[in-house]
Amino acid sequence: MCGPGPDSPLPPRQALGSLCSPWAAPRVGPLPPAPAMVRISKPKTFQAYLDDCHRRYSCAHCRAHLANHDDLISKSFQGSQGRAYLFNSVVNVGCGPAEERVLLTGLHAVADIHCENCKTTLGWKYEQAFESSQKYKEGKYIIELNHMIKDNGWD
Repeated sequence: MCGPGPDSPLPPRQALGSLCSPWAAPRVGPLPPAPAMVRISKPKTFQAYLDDCHRRYSCAHCRAHLANHDDLISKSFQGSQGRAYLFNSVVNVGCGPAEERVLLTGLHAVADIHCENCKTTLGWKYEQAFESSQKYKEGKYIIELNHMIKDNGWD
């Protein structure tokens, strides 16, 4: 049998030592780093794939799907780095903590959003609008044009 039996736990000092040789000296300290030749990489898989028959927007940096064209509400928004689009819903996007910001249209509680695949900040989500005329933005997403591309079915 390799290692201790189920009824004989290892003493704490031997936990880092060899489990297959009871005569090996116990290892003290951290394990050595993995050889430089071994590199474990995570394949690029997205959390959600949008339907191929619809026009869609994707992350300009990693091509992760972000939104269907059908979810586009407005092209008349200004982001922090240029023009931006307002979307009803998005996919493959993570949200940071909400904070209050004074934007061009007044005070809003917004949370920065980032691509879940490449971690690039894309824009923000409107969590709360304090002006009654801006309430329609709550729960909607701004993605800046310089962070997305048109993908699939654009002629």
